[in-house]
Amino acid sequence: MSPLRGGPRPPLSPPSRVDGPGGPWARLLHVLDTSGVGLVYTSLADWRPQLPPEEERRFLLGRDWARYSRLTGEQLRDRFLATRLLIRCTAAVALGTEAGSLELSYGLNGRVHLRGHDQIDVSLSHTGDLLLCGITSLGVIGVDAEPRERRLSGRDVETLMCTAPERLRLAATADEERNGVLLSLWTLKEAYSKALGQGLRFPFTEFGFRTEGGRGPAGEAGPPTAETILLERSDGTPVADDTWRFATFDLPSGHLAALALQDTRRSDQPDTRAGTALNRQILAAIGVLDH
Repeated sequence: MSPLRGGPRPPLSPPSRVDGPGGPWARLLHVLDTSGVGLVYTSLADWRPQLPPEEERRFLLGRDWARYSRLTGEQLRDRFLATRLLIRCTAAVALGTEAGSLELSYGLNGRVHLRGHDQIDVSLSHTGDLLLCGITSLGVIGVDAEPRERRLSGRDVETLMCTAPERLRLAATADEERNGVLLSLWTLKEAYSKALGQGLRFPFTEFGFRTEGGRGPAGEAGPPTAETILLERSDGTPVADDTWRFATFDLPSGHLAALALQDTRRSDQPDTRAGTALNRQILAAIGVLDH
């Protein structure tokens, strides 16, 4: 699922669409095998007819059943179930196992994990009908998505979420482009905060993003590329940490998706299937492999 340590870093691929638990998953599997990080998106409308009946959900949700039970309204319950199924199905592709065999757990900050599978990291975002899931074996990942039509410009958002250098670049941006630039910044900051496990607890004015050589949050001309989106401090000085990679993607659904990836190559093994990882853990435990 991930390239070997020290190898070249393939470009970050745009999300692929899946129509339900049955996929299609082939593109995700290919992207994971070649780059170690993948994104999928779907719509709640597509997944709702394929969700299991109510009498099967308690067993399926496991520890999530209590949280599910507290939700009111069919829409909220179906979205919660669909997002948990999306995470499990996505992880099952990476691990080479069945989605039903996976169990979700949560850290103190509410960040979701796959119990017993520390070789991968997952992140989830949903807005309206859109569901987005990211997965990687390289380190930690954060994803976010927003409707392209969401209005941020003209609502003092710049003061609440932008650093001083970002506000200067926004002031030089054409009026008709400013909302798109702000939306890119918002999704990138959300994704980065999720990757750190901080969410909205990390003030967005404490860090910023800029681009070099492509159109991105700074609004320059040309298509956005992951390699040109750079993290900077609140004063505009660059953060000298090349483990972080960022990208934004326009989805056919009319949404903007953002990805934050800290590529620390947590796994030296290209094969992170559940059976392989388990076998290595057993061998390490009996001293055949170094810990």
